[in-house]
Amino acid sequence: MTTIRYCTREDFGPVFGLLRQLWPDMELDRGALENMYHGNLGCDSQRYFCAVNAGEVVGFCALSTRRSLFGPSTLAYVDELVVEESRRGQGIGGMLLDRAREIALEAGCSRLELDSAIHRERAHRFYEKRGLKLTGMLFRWEL
Repeated sequence: MTTIRYCTREDFGPVFGLLRQLWPDMELDRGALENMYHGNLGCDSQRYFCAVNAGEVVGFCALSTRRSLFGPSTLAYVDELVVEESRRGQGIGGMLLDRAREIALEAGCSRLELDSAIHRERAHRFYEKRGLKLTGMLFRWEL
């Protein structure tokens, strides 16, 4: 049975493994990510939670909240959402997304948003099935 719980310091190792699956072509700085992860565990505007099955972390979600002039309201943003490759299609991503929505509502947010890379077509179908609407495009500069 899979359960969703807030992450702990001890979860960083498995979370790092999941992040490597999410960004397989990126060289990740484990030390920098670990420092950020540990620093954000106690932050009110950042929530990390994971899916656990038989004691193993099989999914991870990072949710941030911030004030927005568009509304004006508090906005929830899914920064990362990843499920262990071998566990995809089992409802774990849906459980994580549902928990993100619950946390956002508890925090008084009026919107929950996320972005998804253009090539992640399977993820796009997943989000659309869950009722999320495509409302824009993401543009960026590498600095």
